[in-house]
Amino acid sequence: MRRFWLQLAAAAVFLLALIQESSLAPRHDSGTFLIEPPTPYTRYLPTNTPKGKVLAIHGLDVSREVMSFISAALADGGFEVYAIDLPGHGASTVKFQTALAEQAIRNVAAKLGADTIVLGHSLGAGLLLDLAANQHFSTMVILSPPPMPIDEIRADRVLIAAGDIDIPRIRSFVPIAADIGGPHVKTWTLPWAAHSAAIFNPVYIRRIVEWVGGEAGSTRTLGRIVWLIVMFVAATVLGVHLLLTGNSPPRRGGEARSAGVVSSAKHSSELTTPSAPSAHPPLLCEEGNVLILYVAACGTSLIILKFGNPFGWLRLFGTDYLIGFIFLTGMFLAVAALYERRSAVIDRSYGFDRNAVFKSAAAAIYIIFILGLLVTSHVLHMSLSGSRWWRFPAIVAAGFPFFASDEWIIRTLGSRWRRLGVALLTRGLLLAFLLTGVLILNRESAFLVLIVPLITLFWIGLWFAGGLVHKTLRDPFATALFSALVQGWAFAAWFVIF
Repeated sequence: MRRFWLQLAAAAVFLLALIQESSLAPRHDSGTFLIEPPTPYTRYLPTNTPKGKVLAIHGLDVSREVMSFISAALADGGFEVYAIDLPGHGASTVKFQTALAEQAIRNVAAKLGADTIVLGHSLGAGLLLDLAANQHFSTMVILSPPPMPIDEIRADRVLIAAGDIDIPRIRSFVPIAADIGGPHVKTWTLPWAAHSAAIFNPVYIRRIVEWVGGEAGSTRTLGRIVWLIVMFVAATVLGVHLLLTGNSPPRRGGEARSAGVVSSAKHSSELTTPSAPSAHPPLLCEEGNVLILYVAACGTSLIILKFGNPFGWLRLFGTDYLIGFIFLTGMFLAVAALYERRSAVIDRSYGFDRNAVFKSAAAAIYIIFILGLLVTSHVLHMSLSGSRWWRFPAIVAAGFPFFASDEWIIRTLGSRWRRLGVALLTRGLLLAFLLTGVLILNRESAFLVLIVPLITLFWIGLWFAGGLVHKTLRDPFATALFSALVQGWAFAAWFVIF
């Protein structure tokens, strides 16, 4: 009964936060500019007569949703704001090409009018600088621009801002761009700010709104962020309790203790005892051997990817390398785990459990639709459309061997802290090898340097979520399926198609 009331309270808090966040958001609608190329947009409307129009352009491998905080703040400040999806991003059905992206910006800006303020972040900022060499803009806001070979910035007013812990090449490019632009260029170095701080930090957003002439005191960014965090926490608590509801209640006294010991011992022996009797424990019971195995798998994968990517046909900008790496690493780890623990893996108690698979799929659907489409979609593109649909099952299949090997290798180690430590170390190894691969062996995928740290955090979060599923279902296949489904949906929704 107590769990029921906790679930009810979490659901109530989630609904309250959803209502409050919606009340703070400005009026907005979505559509597609029927230009060449067709360009999806979200329009944010001010309460009163607009002071002007703003065109907001996102960076690489994200979408218009990532500009939602600054777009909404500009609308709060009195502007009519259009945030667009560049080709290959978000809901765009056109494949990414730099020329097409610039064409989309040029045509949308022409449609909105000559006095439109243009605001770009990262790739969007770089595209605007490139366009400004030949096209005049009234006001430009350039946030964390990548280094561009420019010789002129044709605009009446220009703000160029970057964080003081931004990417070094971006920080060094800002004064160069300011010198090229001349006296009408204003530069900011944002303290304690990383690459995306200017579009997420309420303080910096207020400064930008004020600089372009908006009413900075009317912005409500902080409130929106707080309520989104409350939504995320409440949805997480609700999901955890719903998942654990299926657990049978523990028995009391010595019966529970003895049954738990017997069950735990049986479970452990099934996973760690090889098919042939041995005086020594399996090699994969030792953390050091597990780390060596991961190093070998990652290194071998990088060598293979140097000569060809089995998932290059996905045509995801840079990130098909990431998916190929996960697939190859997972295959090597899974083969090693199957060989080492073959008696446990093929044991009947570890056969295909349809009930467990159904529950793991339901847990993945909850993550995708509640945490993804209702919460995270405020800042990231989380829906699938067009060719993203067929990429989803392909990415799920690519990730399954890796997550299955996680269950067979790491999840079977002794104590909880041993498992956690090895999980974190192996994610660190994945990060290190991916960075090595894209910086030394496959520089055409060097863009991954920007997002791999975030992907690593995503994997860590997925490990903890998988732990809850494993705690409930005690089925490695079902847990691996859960992780593969969540990762597959996220990657299919996020990554750029070219």
